[in-house]
Amino acid sequence: MNPGEVLVILGTLAPLGAFVATASTFRSPDKRTASYASALSILTFVVITAALLFLMFLFLTSDVGYDYVWWNTSSDLSTAYKIAGVWSSAEGSFLLWIWFMSLVLVVEVMLQPRRTYLSRKFHAAFQSSLSGILFMFMLLLLDMNLFRGTDPYARMLFPQGYGLEFSLQTPEMILHPPVVFAGYAFCIAALAAGISYYLTGDSKWHSISLPWARLAWIFLTLGIGIGAIWAYYVLGWGGYWAWDPVETSSLLPWLVVTAFLHTQLRNARKGEYAIVSPALGMASFVAVMFAAFTTRAGSIWTASVHAFGKSAGATAAARLSYLLQHDSTVLGIFTLMVALFAFTAFFAYSKYRATPRKEEEPEPERMSEYISDRNNMTLTVALLIVTSAVLLLLLFKNVNVSQSANYTEFNQKMSLFFVFLMVALSICLVWKSLGKERAFWLGAGMLVASIVLGVLAAGTGDFDWLVAFSLPSYVLAVFASAFKIAKSRVPGSARKTLQKLSPQIIHLGVSLVLVSFVISSNMQTFPADVLSTNDVKGTYLLVGEQVKVGDYSIRLVNLSYHPDSRFAGGIVVDEVRDAVIDILKSGDVVRRGAVLSDLYGHNASGDPVIPEVEVYIYKSVLSDLYINFQWIDSSTAFVQVKLVPMMNFLWAGFGLLVIGLAIRTSVWRYEPKEVEKEEKKEKAVPVEMKPQPPAKTDTDYEKLVEEELARFKEKRSK
Repeated sequence: MNPGEVLVILGTLAPLGAFVATASTFRSPDKRTASYASALSILTFVVITAALLFLMFLFLTSDVGYDYVWWNTSSDLSTAYKIAGVWSSAEGSFLLWIWFMSLVLVVEVMLQPRRTYLSRKFHAAFQSSLSGILFMFMLLLLDMNLFRGTDPYARMLFPQGYGLEFSLQTPEMILHPPVVFAGYAFCIAALAAGISYYLTGDSKWHSISLPWARLAWIFLTLGIGIGAIWAYYVLGWGGYWAWDPVETSSLLPWLVVTAFLHTQLRNARKGEYAIVSPALGMASFVAVMFAAFTTRAGSIWTASVHAFGKSAGATAAARLSYLLQHDSTVLGIFTLMVALFAFTAFFAYSKYRATPRKEEEPEPERMSEYISDRNNMTLTVALLIVTSAVLLLLLFKNVNVSQSANYTEFNQKMSLFFVFLMVALSICLVWKSLGKERAFWLGAGMLVASIVLGVLAAGTGDFDWLVAFSLPSYVLAVFASAFKIAKSRVPGSARKTLQKLSPQIIHLGVSLVLVSFVISSNMQTFPADVLSTNDVKGTYLLVGEQVKVGDYSIRLVNLSYHPDSRFAGGIVVDEVRDAVIDILKSGDVVRRGAVLSDLYGHNASGDPVIPEVEVYIYKSVLSDLYINFQWIDSSTAFVQVKLVPMMNFLWAGFGLLVIGLAIRTSVWRYEPKEVEKEEKKEKAVPVEMKPQPPAKTDTDYEKLVEEELARFKEKRSK
């Protein structure tokens, strides 16, 4: 048994002990047991950290005697990519995910003495929930056998290691997986806090769940953004977002956490969403588990670029059945996901049954009277939940759909819900300034304008109907967000100004991302004589010829090749083939001698492969010129070129999202709910100091008797 296996076993036993010890203190408090539980929780973090550091050490020293190291590195890799190899595959990334979750556990254990406003039972339930989930994850890691030895025959074939794939040797690979798994891991706090609230009813539970959820949202946003950059600039898939099943499933936790954060604000301030908010907190981690399942079971979807997991079967059900029978990790993740979903539904339903029904409020006479802070938030949360549900249903529906058909359907149907979100956002932002009636008719007018413009564009064919349909709501949302930013200053308080400003920055970022997505996805410009084969659009060019797209012309200046001897991912690169191009705009050269390179080689079986196709992007303010090529012969190349609009605005929107919530997280302070404030005021006033009604004198009583007698006599006379 090697040191790594020992650490994994200890890392499995420690959270189990912490779970048992903490759970035992839930009903019967015992300081000694609680101290044991804290020590075991800290030990869990220490052991898992040691396992992760040991794995990093193996990669840095290129110890290919370990199978996982052999598969994901080689001795000639740089130090940065050796470290990136740690999380380049399923087992190592799973350990990284567990480490981030253990970080949440140890931070909360260390902060527990300062969180005196939370009940003892809540702390016990929260820490036992974290420990229990960590234990189950460590069982899965134990089953993965991360530190197994390398097969001698495989080591003989590649004595320096199989190597990290070329597509993974990028700066994005160093950043993207840790950021994503940090976001996934921080959702465990929302799960544990939701469970603990259902068990204890502690109204201050949001003081733990809200900061962690905000961190999760920041990292999930960064992860999606970095992944989009990776796909756009490095992987050469022709775009930053393809509605691939793995990409789509990664959007699901982001949507659920967004809905959760909205309910948390109302819960923290007014005690609302006592059933929905903890359920969404738990559902955020269920969505995370689904994203992990989709990533490891990508072969269920025929259209997935991330076809991870080996499965067989003519139907999706058969492929799923095969995976569950032959891949114990996928089975474990699937089982845990279903169990957590069942627990979420059970807790939410039990809370619903136990909550007394409130009296129904009278129906407003006008539709505009429905507009209020409370109803606006309810509408926003409902739209986010419905959007998530539709996203999930489309994923299940399109398991056997081609990539192009899948992309078209997702674009059309999801854009519809994004428009409704933008209209709701705009009403939320402007109703206090315009008034309920005007805000209502503004939102209704935007929907009508969207429908009219969409129908006109579809009928005439002069403009993309989806962009025409979406544009009014997005323009309104952008201007409404900018208007609120201008009105965010709070005199005399920088913190309150930032607190008021941050959500408007987030709203502006969301608006920019969505409008840029719709325009950049549906208004790309291709050359007039473009050829289309297997969803790949391009033009055959001889050296000296050029192709025109929009105001630009791309001239093929030269083609050349030279031998190479690189090795990565079991592929030997034999040569590099270069294309030299000039870029002209309105006849003037704006970029001379740009070089595009493609790698050509063979795999372990001797089959020819193209391990890397370089993408060249010439940027301007409003659009990107996106170029790559494929070698045909020494004088001909198949050049793919297109104009992609609004990309700078898309990246700016992602930046605003992260900046906005980072500000909000840093300036947020726990403030009691309005109900709690009133209770404190009542308790603060001594009984004898409370205002008392004036004592009635004998004269007062005599006047009352005389008035009553006069009314009686008047009644008798009538």
